Amino acid sequence: MFGKMNVIPVVDLRKAPDEVGGCSDGAVARLLNVTENPTIAKWVQFPKALFVFLVVAGEPESGAFYIYDRRARIWFWVDFDDEKFGGYTVSDFDGLVRECRFLDIVEHPHLLADKNQWIVQPGLRPKRTSEVVEAGMPDPA
Repeated sequence: MFGKMNVIPVVDLRKAPDEVGGCSDGAVARLLNVTENPTIAKWVQFPKALFVFLVVAGEPESGAFYIYDRRARIWFWVDFDDEKFGGYTVSDFDGLVRECRFLDIVEHPHLLADKNQWIVQPGLRPKRTSEVVEAGMPDPA
């Protein structure tokens, strides 16, 4: 599970009023509105970022990962090339955080804009695809 990470900007709050873009509750409310009001299953806050896991009510395998870059005021949808097309579960979220050290990226949301994609795997720190190629490993693409 997991693998090459895809990052897609979904909500730009740079021009939103401070009570929306500059406030966690306001930024989350805007994300929920755009994503058709799913349930917040998990929420982790950092000074520079907010990481939320949203799930459609009654569908435990419908979860999606979102990171809010507080400085850039942009919500990013994070997905992986792992064939979990229906979505993720709460235990997938826990595995991403605990086994894949995903919060290393979340704490530094400016890394999401990097042109090199990230590879996220259980038991390893996240790595940029360029680091994997430089280490002599084949590009997983």
